[in-house]
Amino acid sequence: MRWLALVFPDWPMQALFRNPSHTRPLAVAYRQRVCALDATALAQGVRTGQGVADALAIAPDLLVRPKSPEAEHSALREAAGCALRYTPRVVLESDGLLLDIAGSTRLFGGLDALLRHLRSDLAAAGFQALSACAPTPRAARWLARATPGQCVADDDHALAEALAALPLRAMEADTSLLALLADSGLRTVGEVMKLPRDALARRDAAGLRRLLDQALGQRPDPRPYFDAPPQIDSRLELPVPRHDSDVLLFAANRLFNACCTQLAAVHAGIESCRLELEHEHHPPTVLTLTLGTPSRDARRMALLTREHLARLALPEAVGALRLKAAHWIELAGRSEDLFGPQAPSPARRQEAGRLLIEHLRARLGPDRVYALSACADHRPERSQQQVEPGPGTTAAVQGGRRPLWLLPEPRLLQTIRNQPWRAGPLKLVSGPERIESGWWDSDGEASPGDALRDYFVALSVDHAQLWIYREHLPPHRWYLHGLFA
Repeated sequence: MRWLALVFPDWPMQALFRNPSHTRPLAVAYRQRVCALDATALAQGVRTGQGVADALAIAPDLLVRPKSPEAEHSALREAAGCALRYTPRVVLESDGLLLDIAGSTRLFGGLDALLRHLRSDLAAAGFQALSACAPTPRAARWLARATPGQCVADDDHALAEALAALPLRAMEADTSLLALLADSGLRTVGEVMKLPRDALARRDAAGLRRLLDQALGQRPDPRPYFDAPPQIDSRLELPVPRHDSDVLLFAANRLFNACCTQLAAVHAGIESCRLELEHEHHPPTVLTLTLGTPSRDARRMALLTREHLARLALPEAVGALRLKAAHWIELAGRSEDLFGPQAPSPARRQEAGRLLIEHLRARLGPDRVYALSACADHRPERSQQQVEPGPGTTAAVQGGRRPLWLLPEPRLLQTIRNQPWRAGPLKLVSGPERIESGWWDSDGEASPGDALRDYFVALSVDHAQLWIYREHLPPHRWYLHGLFA
């Protein structure tokens, strides 16, 4: 077996903020002591282990956030979801991951190529990791913590030599045991390896021998593998509440990339998702992103989010973002054409059309983008109805000539000597076309929905073609109902 260990430095901060873009120094505190900080805070003199009051005295503009075990657990599962794309055997650790990559290196072109792709996916989701590779999971983790970048061959002597050079803190043993060894003058793992087992037992440190045996592969070290949940629910806090759409889109991209990488690992996609923008004093602002077709394209999600944010009036600054997607849909893989790019397939064209529809809805509003479908009614204003856009919609097919633009309501025309006027006399070009319809809606009595009309195509003094009609019943008024292009 071959194990790759990933350790996330400053994990309490990474889990909360995913390496945000900001200018103020930032720190995370646990029990009123700094447990993680960024480079800006470090440059101003703040150190891990300092009290919060001392840190604020050194850097008055320091932003301090409390450590969140819930956020760390959730973020670790998201990072594991990204790693599932490269191996199904992923183990969760307190601040990192263990990956069994024995069967994956050839698939991705070697260890260097696999690491390059994995780091790229993790960075897109906002995670930065230190790594090391070894024949056993515990050895790989110790190397990643103490001397990251090493890759130890599957050889007992090479493994023992690499572990012997590590400091005691790499062993992740109980603090009191490590202090006991340090008080005894021991400084490296190699020095502990040389101690006889009975000497360790007398010092209540027999557990260290077990850890060493597991690291050297001399004792089993079973690990439970991570199983991705069949839904997306991830949250990302902002260091400072913001209104800026660019900042919100940058943070949302972290969630989208993590989501799509996890979907790629399980060969699935989603048709829609919810992006919640959380406020301190108001309910969350919810953006519903409809992708049109099952997809795992983070760029498509970002495009729709940009359109929503452009027309959104936020009631308050956003302090955190949360992405939810409840239903996954299995996606078949796509292979490229052997002879190079060809014309888009009907399925690709249909997918592009649905994406355009959702893009327009995000920009104009969901109620302003629709299709027209034919209805069995001769009245022009009722011959079509608004339906959901899609390939199954059909336009109305009617006899006679129909205008491109139908007015929302017929407009009464002036009549002079029984001739219709609109900025001058109208010349009747063709007609009449009689429409008598709607009588079945009124139970034998006249109703506003009845249509008893004679339609004509008319030419105005400015040579515009109009669609007008005259009432079949007295007083025979004239109306403008449509305009031709």
